[in-house]
Amino acid sequence: MSDRTLGIDAYQLTTLVAHADAGRLRHDATMAFFFRRMPQARRYVVFCGLPQIAAMAKDMQFDEAELDALLAHPMLGPALAKRPEIVASLRELRQFHGDVDAMEEGTLAFAGPAIDEGGAEVLIGGARLTLYTPMLQVKTDMLRAKLIETPWLGIVNYLCMVASKAARVVTAANGKPVMEFGQRRTHPAAALDASYAAYIAGATATSNLAAFVRYGIPATGTMDHFAVMASEQPGQSKNDAECSFFSAFAASFPGAASLLVDTYDTDRGIKNAVVATDRKLTGIRIDSNVNRETLTHARKLLSDLGAPHAKIFVSDGLDEHKVRDLSDLADGFGVGENITCSPDAATGIGAVAKLVMNGYGAITMKLAKGSGKATLPGRLQVYRFDDHDLVALESEPPRTGGKPLLSPFWRGGECVRKPLPIADTRAYVRSQISALPEELSRIDPISRDDSAPAGRRLLVISDTLRASVERLAKEAVQ
Repeated sequence: MSDRTLGIDAYQLTTLVAHADAGRLRHDATMAFFFRRMPQARRYVVFCGLPQIAAMAKDMQFDEAELDALLAHPMLGPALAKRPEIVASLRELRQFHGDVDAMEEGTLAFAGPAIDEGGAEVLIGGARLTLYTPMLQVKTDMLRAKLIETPWLGIVNYLCMVASKAARVVTAANGKPVMEFGQRRTHPAAALDASYAAYIAGATATSNLAAFVRYGIPATGTMDHFAVMASEQPGQSKNDAECSFFSAFAASFPGAASLLVDTYDTDRGIKNAVVATDRKLTGIRIDSNVNRETLTHARKLLSDLGAPHAKIFVSDGLDEHKVRDLSDLADGFGVGENITCSPDAATGIGAVAKLVMNGYGAITMKLAKGSGKATLPGRLQVYRFDDHDLVALESEPPRTGGKPLLSPFWRGGECVRKPLPIADTRAYVRSQISALPEELSRIDPISRDDSAPAGRRLLVISDTLRASVERLAKEAVQ
């Protein structure tokens, strides 16, 4: 069953029926995928998800069982049965066909208030115009346009959310390693993507062995409380059981074992780890009551016991703020749900997909007057300069000195951009973040008030695009 192709909102097919009745089944549609405003507390978004989109584009198809199920749907079924052309189009579907322009995987993306080329705020109908960086621009037939919107948005929203959060945690760690430990907090189907997204954003490793096999991402781990408790034997003290397992585990992985010391009592666990390894332990992990006081105490205790070389790794519900607070005391961080679930931006990055040119050749723009949900019309190009991004119509002459961010990714029936090695993508992300001015790389909370300039990248609208926006806005209210 091709769940990923059928994983769409029901209205995608109900509206396809209406388009077919109007003669638009074979029309082309041009769409932009973007977010209108920065997610909570974020100063940048790491674009992520192109490999997953390419895989989904290649695999698009329906099987007969799925078509039979659609024909049995109480609303869709009768409508489809009367329109064999739609059913035939679904049956004949084989992968994605069309043109996709996209950012490079790992590119930083922004959204915010528009300023014009003279530096003035741009108002449309008395409201501030929002500019954004399209992450994808897609031209395809109507059928495929309806089939890609929902799943591609799911990919972009989730992977960009994870990558952006992981980048913040890595920044907060100040050079100390960050390990992504979050697969048990998300669906298994999403965990592999989360490991990939966290790694390109700078995490040094994951606990997910599937990510090691699929992407070559270093997979690491210490041990669990289960292991210690499973070693308890009748008539044996918990202290002896812990010490016995520590000794056996260290013998199984000589020179590489980090021991989890807080199963019963952290101080006693540290002492047992030192004794069981004859002071040769590689490190310890603390997963309970992690704070500056307990880490300072643990460091002193290791030194007093003759194991000052042992590294201290910590977990315990960490986020970027806790990591920053502990970055001078811990040697590494295991971060789980606060990367893979990103509870402060749990609905993703707010990405949407909107039509920018229809099959009649009309440039389109959603106005949604007074809602702040206006879109930008037509196919765009974004030029990145050191201190600002310029958003222009694709048809405008290239801007000297600016790097164009959108380039061909898919043409016809195949991906035309060779993916970078994952290590190169990871280096690309970190180089961009390192080059950000201090006000854009900080992890402190940022005001959601769009009028506040601090902590926001300057986004400039070209004169030609502004004229197009103003014209379409005027036509929409006539």
